[in-house]
Parts: sequence; structure tokens; C-alpha cells
Amino acid sequence: MDRQRIAFGAMWATALAAMGVIYVTQERGRDPRARSGDDARILTPDADRAPPAAGAPDGRSAAAAQPSSRRPPPPGAPRQFRGDARHTANSSLAGPTDGAEVWSVETGGHVSGQPVVGPDGTVYFGSHDHHLYAVDPTGRVLFRRDLGGEVYSTPALVEGRLFVGSDADFFFCLDARSGEVQWHLRTDDDADTGVAVAPDGTLVFGAGRDVFAVTPQGQVRWRFRTGLKVFSTPAIDDDGTIYFGSQDDHLYALAPDGRMRWRFQARDDVDGSPTIGGDGTIYFGSDDHHVYALRPDGTTLWSTDVDGDVRAPLALGRDGSVLAGVFAPRPRLVALDPDTGSERWDFAVTASDSAASVTSGPLVDRDGRIYFGADDDFVYALEPGGRMRWFVRTGGNVDGEPVLAADGLLLVGSDDHRLHAIGAGPPPSP
Repeated sequence: MDRQRIAFGAMWATALAAMGVIYVTQERGRDPRARSGDDARILTPDADRAPPAAGAPDGRSAAAAQPSSRRPPPPGAPRQFRGDARHTANSSLAGPTDGAEVWSVETGGHVSGQPVVGPDGTVYFGSHDHHLYAVDPTGRVLFRRDLGGEVYSTPALVEGRLFVGSDADFFFCLDARSGEVQWHLRTDDDADTGVAVAPDGTLVFGAGRDVFAVTPQGQVRWRFRTGLKVFSTPAIDDDGTIYFGSQDDHLYALAPDGRMRWRFQARDDVDGSPTIGGDGTIYFGSDDHHVYALRPDGTTLWSTDVDGDVRAPLALGRDGSVLAGVFAPRPRLVALDPDTGSERWDFAVTASDSAASVTSGPLVDRDGRIYFGADDDFVYALEPGGRMRWFVRTGGNVDGEPVLAADGLLLVGSDDHRLHAIGAGPPPSP
């Protein structure tokens, strides 16, 4: 009995200590404007629908008129999830033409989120060890900040501040130079999606079954409630329309004020983040084994059965191809025609694990090369037509999305608890 009492007391002491760490972390730099998300107006699919988007006759943004392959990607390294708010995952930088590890940073947990890179080359990323890391371009740790829970979220870097969520049920604003918390917001559930930045600067992210819209000062503009958990990082078109999926089997389209424009029902969870083409077409995958293309009014352009769950975020190739990672029984990366959904090519991932998958969303560089990871522990580089260029092995599943830094390094996390920097290998011996 005494032994049981001692164990019970130790358990409570550990829990109280963990709560204390979270409290101290949150209270440092507390902003009185940052209150619980409960104070925000909660919108639901039953609320009044918003009017169609202004712009082209079919509801498209007037700016979204070019084919996706002709829209230039944002310059430099990525500051948010997938490089831009439309999640095209197109980079203006050239990736390594052959692969070798240049450096790696060890953390205390899986690294499954996408990194972002500052103007000075500082790399920011989260780990399941509860910390947000900042490392210099050589991999030296500049700071790490305890956020009280696992960090799946991809930060957004905006004007010297980092915005990121954690599984401690909080959303944070941190100073990008020092890592000090400037304000925090209680989200009432895991804040574990990436953060998208709307055209007006609003920060949009998912937590639990809600999607939040928050100002850079920490004020909640609105929160929209779905039927089940939201794992999908919202994508935002040029007119401010917000698209995201939920485990209630729907893809949602919201107006900038949070009111629902429409929702589309798939036949299973919609966990992956959508991507938006230059003409306003929305592409997304589902656990019903399909990739979908929807018009901006929510009607179906096409759907294609790819013979496996599609949970990774999609990307757009330089030729407009829709790139999708697929789970077992046929783990692979597939390229689909953006107008018809027909298969152009695929690259099979060979793994001994029968449950292998491609959960890492592909990245497309300046020259059309494609980079992604898989649950066979490898990072792959493909030529634009799907032929393998090189591969590098890590020590664990590669679930997160790779990015390119200005120095040409490919940065990607792994379940081996490391962030890996991959560059060109050493020159051949004379």
C-alpha cells in the first residue's frame, strides 16, 4: 500500500511540474489581448452562407487567371507551409542535383513538420520533444523554446515573428530572433496544423475540430467548427477564400469572414491539405483513395481513384501536373493531368513494410525536379517526368515536407529525431 501511495504521489508531482513548465512558458511575454478562443464567435456549417466570391463570373478571384504552371513562386526560401498560401509547393530555388547529407540537428523527438527559413538563413522547425528550434545555416542551434506539447505545426514567419501551435492546446507568437513568447492563445485542443497567412495578414490554422482566424496581435476574428478533427492546413486563394478538409469527410470553402461558402462531401477523411491552381481549381486527396479537382463553386471537375489513402498535401508540377503521395497497398508518388485527372506517371516506393506510405508532400524546385520522403526512411529526388535522380537514407520514416534554403540545401525532418540538410555530394576522386 505504501508503495502504491508513493507511486500515486510521484505521478501527481510529475503532472504538476509539467503544468508549471507550460504556465511559465506561456506567461513569459503575455499579451493581455491574447485570451481564450472561447471568446470568439463560433461559426458552423448551419450558419448563413457567404455570398460568392467577387471576381470572375464563375466566382474565381480576378487575380487567379493564369495557369498554375505560369504563376511564379514566391522568391527565396519558404516563410510558411508549402511556400505560399495556395500550397502549390513550388520553389524559386534550385535543389541539389545529387544528394548527400551535409549536416543534421538532433532533437528529442520525431521531426514531422515542415521547416521554414528566415531571410538570414535561420531555419525554424518543431519537434515532438515539445520544442521549437532555431538553427543557423550550418546546423548550430540558436535557441529552442518549450511549447508544452508536441509540435507538429509548421510555423509562419512574418516580419520577425513566428506563429506556431502545439499539442499543449495553445497557439503562440514568438520573437524570431530570441524565441521569447510575445503572446499566446488557448485553443482548447491540439493546434497541430500549419499556419497559412491570408492576403490581409490574418493567420489561419486548425485546432481540434475548429479552424481559427487570428490577427497578428492575437485577437480571434472567428472560429469555424466542423464535425470532427481538422488535420488539414488551410489553403487560401488570392481573394481570401479559405479551403481545408476535416475528418467529417468534407472539404470546406469559407469566406474571409469565416462564413461557409460551400462544402463538398468525399467518402472518407480529408486529412491532407489542398492546393489551388492558377485558374482557381482546388485539388485535394481523401482516405477514400481519390484525388479530387473542384471548380471554385464547389462542383466536381474530376476525381481519380489512385488505389490508396491520400493524406499528404498535394503539389503542382511545373507542367501543371497534380502530384499526390499515396499509401499502401501501392505506395507511390503519382502525377495526374490537371484538366482530366488521368495518370501521367508514377514513382513506386519499394518498402518491406506492408503499411508503407508517402505522407511527405512533394516539393518542386525551379527546374521542375521533385523532392519528397516516404515511410521507407528515404528522401527522393525525381526528374520532372518521374525518373529518379538520387535518394538519401535517414534513420526513420520521413513524414514531413522538405524545403529548399537559399544556399541550395534541401531541409527535411525524420522520425530519427533529426532535421537533415541534404546537398550535393563530394566531387569524385581524381
